[in-house]
Amino acid sequence: MIRAYPRFPTLFPGETLVLHVSTTSPRFRVAFFRQGATLERLISPHPRPLQGMDIPDGPPDIDWGWPGYEFAIPRDWRTGVYLAVLIEIAADGRESSPDTTTTFATEAKALFVLRHAGPIAAGTPLYKLSWATFVAYNGTGYGSLYTEAVWSREQPAPGFKVTWRRPGCGTGGLVMPGDSEDFYDTSSRRQTFEHWDAPFVRWLEAEGFAPHYCTDWDLHRDPALLRPYSLLLSTGHDEYWSDPMRAALDAHVARGGNIAFFSGNISGYRIHFTDDDTAFTCAKVIPPTKDPDRWTQDAWIQINPECRLTGVATAFGGGWWDGKRQTLGYTVQHAAHWIFKNTGLAEGAVFGDDDAFPLIGYEVDGAAFRRRNGHAIATGEKGTPRDFLILGIAELNQNWVASRANAAATMGLYVSPQGGIVFQAATTDWPILVPRNRHVGQITRNIVDRMRWPAARIVGPLPARAGRTLAAVGETVTFHIDTANFGYAADYICEWEIAGAHLIEADGLKARVQLPPAADFVTISAFAVKDGQPVGFGTRSLLPLTAEEALKLDMLINMREMVMAGEPSNPLVSPTHDPADLNWLIFSIRVPWIRERAERLQAAAAKLMGRRGDD
Repeated sequence: MIRAYPRFPTLFPGETLVLHVSTTSPRFRVAFFRQGATLERLISPHPRPLQGMDIPDGPPDIDWGWPGYEFAIPRDWRTGVYLAVLIEIAADGRESSPDTTTTFATEAKALFVLRHAGPIAAGTPLYKLSWATFVAYNGTGYGSLYTEAVWSREQPAPGFKVTWRRPGCGTGGLVMPGDSEDFYDTSSRRQTFEHWDAPFVRWLEAEGFAPHYCTDWDLHRDPALLRPYSLLLSTGHDEYWSDPMRAALDAHVARGGNIAFFSGNISGYRIHFTDDDTAFTCAKVIPPTKDPDRWTQDAWIQINPECRLTGVATAFGGGWWDGKRQTLGYTVQHAAHWIFKNTGLAEGAVFGDDDAFPLIGYEVDGAAFRRRNGHAIATGEKGTPRDFLILGIAELNQNWVASRANAAATMGLYVSPQGGIVFQAATTDWPILVPRNRHVGQITRNIVDRMRWPAARIVGPLPARAGRTLAAVGETVTFHIDTANFGYAADYICEWEIAGAHLIEADGLKARVQLPPAADFVTISAFAVKDGQPVGFGTRSLLPLTAEEALKLDMLINMREMVMAGEPSNPLVSPTHDPADLNWLIFSIRVPWIRERAERLQAAAAKLMGRRGDD
């Protein structure tokens, strides 16, 4: 037997990799591979045999301290996910090597990541491995955050504790006992790099997107990591986040950065790094009433709901962990949206409902929603952005494990105030289907190809309605693209794409659009282009108000303005105050304001009553 773990999960080309190794063989050597479009074998930086030592397993919560062996990483090795393959050499010279057609193994392999060093070309995505999930589920040496959990009372963050300085964080170890095999693919275990990441990495590199790579550990330690990148990719099972990780992603979105979550059960639990960031704790349970070491249960939904950032949460979705699950795909909503371009999918079509490997599962996230004029609309519960646009929905039946009725997986996106796009696939198995399913592959291609560029904020529809960017069916409105982040506006042209409405005129950075006669989704998108190359992409979606909704809105706004009448701190009407005591509020300057709004209210009410009379 031979096993190993890297001293650090990431490093840069030109630095020294330290592998900590224990083996029952007298000697061993190490071969290196990079996971690109294929698993490519590299020239080993240290091809000579090394002396082996047999050291027993350590406890799961502290550094195992196995003997370290140094390997100088060549400066010309590219950013990527790398595999160290350990080859045992018996006393008689015979070699024993694991399967080198896959990154998966329960021993004899170790995973590490090379970061990018040097200038970063515009349009380069950053791929983040959900490495903390690998660590959390690692059962090597009796220990994970699950059935073999070891509790730590260390301050400042008591919780179940695991170290990543042991084999198995991504490959080369055991996934926790009780975590069932994937019914649809038993060639690798869930919670390993091979299962969710490798298919997507192969696809990305074959498509020519050439992402840079990092891990959760890098995001935790380097708050500036995301600044040079427009798009962060999260895949598979991105469940465990620290406070600095969450803060880094919040800041990225706040300044207009894009994130594409091709994952599920995202940010379910909070972790706390400890032991010089070589281990972390997670309090997955509430403290007993009389426990002297009080703590907060580390569920993000209770601390700072993840859906404020991600748009979705497992609390509105569910899981199906073992065996063959209900075959579900996403039902398309707003088929004209750019994510569906070149898919051939029509409104109400279902994709991913493949019985051989269904898209929905094994864990899914959702947004609370209601139906409005036949459309699924996010309600904003638990902080989901109110403009979260549901583009695909898969409602779960009673056989799924879910924490609420009407649970569903909701694929969609929202746009931040600075124009950044946060896309949500909301299912763990999305990356597995990318190379298998043409619809999933094309949607992913559309997303990466647009969101890898800096955000270009779309402003509209204009003119604003009572201070709000709202518009009603049939109206002609204006949108424009904000290129302030790119420089002088005259240097750019704008390529507009209008979905669900009629483009009347495109004039440089401005587009005039006629909204549809019926209330249906409209999406306005644009590339900012300079010298023939994209420099930014922006998008904005809306569901126009019906004529009746527009009149009701006018009535409510005018009633509100009558009550506030010039001074919000002194409203004229309150259900708990006797009007006889409030006469002093009706002083002369307020009377014209009240009359004006009353006239508007009367006109809106008359129009609304007239429409109902027509009905």
